[in-house]
Amino acid sequence: MSKPLGEMETIKDALREFERSLKAIERDSKEALALAIFINGCFDSKSFSSNKYNALTNYPQAKQTAEKLSNLCSNNMASFHKAIQSAHTILLTSDIIDPNFILSS
Repeated sequence: MSKPLGEMETIKDALREFERSLKAIERDSKEALALAIFINGCFDSKSFSSNKYNALTNYPQAKQTAEKLSNLCSNNMASFHKAIQSAHTILLTSDIIDPNFILSS
């Protein structure tokens, strides 16, 4: 039987999946913009932004990528917040969207 993952391992796994999924999103696309809006909203409010998450319905790749992090909400909001902080940094260093957009919120 496998041992349950600790909090940090769970966050690391979610972030690895987030980064892997991020690679499928086209640079400067509406999908990238929608994902950035969701990540920024959660980062700025320090909570899960359900309205922004629900708006991802029209952007399946962005929603699939955001799902990697949103699954943490059911376990522990503190874990979700830590993951969002890291995801925000990952978005800044990725080239899927202009970093100025991410920083301008």
